Amino acid sequence: MCIFVRDRGANPPIAFCFGDGTQATACPCADSGSTWRGCENSAGTGGAVLTTSGVTSPDTLVLVSMRELPHALSIFLQGDAEVAPGVVFGDGVRCVSGTLKRLYSKNAVDGVVSAPSAGDPSITSRSAALGDPIAPGSTRSYQVYYRDPNLAFCAAPMGDAWNVSSAHRVVW
Repeated sequence: MCIFVRDRGANPPIAFCFGDGTQATACPCADSGSTWRGCENSAGTGGAVLTTSGVTSPDTLVLVSMRELPHALSIFLQGDAEVAPGVVFGDGVRCVSGTLKRLYSKNAVDGVVSAPSAGDPSITSRSAALGDPIAPGSTRSYQVYYRDPNLAFCAAPMGDAWNVSSAHRVVW
């Protein structure tokens, strides 16, 4: 599911890296999520899905992860490359790679978390402050990983205490 508002001529964000059984890399504990979402989590939400709203120029883009655990600590991850088949990452599959930046850390409210929020720097400003300026026309990919502390859900060594949403590719 993609939610976005775009201006004329802009490239819409592209959703990818689904833990719904269509990805080359399977969810690590046979915990496939619902269509277009990340791998299932211990709350049984069907997996987290990353969406976007706003535009890239000027940068008003907001990343929104839904269907996480109710109050999960969530890290918004940006990468300048992708791992096409994905790699097992905690209880999920991560496809964002390359130079990775942790843009924002937020707690979900009722399983939903978004960034940037009021008072936060824009994605391009935050990325530049972290040493990765985003030039117009360049591509970055985004995923959210979040705490899922129920170790019995996906027991070690396969799983860990976190899971990951689906991903989005954005051409700036």
